[in-house]
Amino acid sequence: MAESINYKYKKDVLRLATFIGQLMLSNGAETYRVDDTVKRICKSRGFSHINVFMAPNTIIVSDDRFDGYTFMKVIENRCINLNKIDLLNEFSRKFVNDIDMSIDDAIAELKNLEDKSPHTQSEINIWTAIGSSSFAVLVGGDNVITFMLTLITSVIAMITYNKVKKITNIPVFATLVSSIIIGFCGIGLVELGILDTPKMLIVGSIMPLLPGVPFIKAIRDLVSGELMSGVGRVIDAGVIATAIAVGVGMSMNIYVKWGGLL
Repeated sequence: MAESINYKYKKDVLRLATFIGQLMLSNGAETYRVDDTVKRICKSRGFSHINVFMAPNTIIVSDDRFDGYTFMKVIENRCINLNKIDLLNEFSRKFVNDIDMSIDDAIAELKNLEDKSPHTQSEINIWTAIGSSSFAVLVGGDNVITFMLTLITSVIAMITYNKVKKITNIPVFATLVSSIIIGFCGIGLVELGILDTPKMLIVGSIMPLLPGVPFIKAIRDLVSGELMSGVGRVIDAGVIATAIAVGVGMSMNIYVKWGGLL
């Protein structure tokens, strides 16, 4: 009976470790960080013979003892949420130091963290737009009109991105659609005579779509020796960057074919 209880406890610990690994990967944590967190959680409860395998959208946690318990989770939705990664890091330290915390309580706390967001989507859109507008000013759009129009275009692009992503669940397609809209907004404002050139507006508005953080994390994984994850992240970042270029290029190409001048 005691042996079966021990097996059940091991399953619960591995299930918890897989869950926190899934949350960290889905929020953009580096592979080495997820690996370290999962192993520390298992080791804190007496299970040191744990193997962890990760790809950008998959995590497998397994015990290499004879019982061979293995848990696998596929990550369907991914994003970059550094705040949530920080909260998950704090939770892992708390769990490791508090040996009396039960697995059920830990999973309940993780579920609360999964749904927790320090900012509303409206706040995120507003601050993202301000950042985009500020960048447009830095690259040469040094007037109030360019700042305000870039701010509005950025909000439209982010709302479009979120709506399309909910419908298709394909980030690359959402990025492509948002980039096309940004391109047409810039061209339309030039045609109306409000702007002299769409360049600063377009450059500023696409900033939230650029995969800068994913690319840096990919390099970090490659440096750490996580070749599969690193290469996968690099390709992912490259595809997103290509989608941005194609989206803006399509809008400009259509405009030129209709007789417009850039």
